[in-house]
Amino acid sequence: MENFERVLNNAKSGDGQAMEILILEYMPLINSILSKAGKRIDKEDLRQYLIIKFIENTKKFKKID
Repeated sequence: MENFERVLNNAKSGDGQAMEILILEYMPLINSILSKAGKRIDKEDLRQYLIIKFIENTKKFKKID
């Protein structure tokens, strides 16, 4: 993602559009986790949970070089 640090900093500051960009960037990872979930788990509930946790923990994100 171009300008990852800028988008991340904007998301940390409460920019909803920047947060949406981050969520879309990480959606393949979330979908990968969902694909490994057991059959007894409601995958839509798990998706929502993962997105909420993603948003809640954005302030802890750091760029890894």
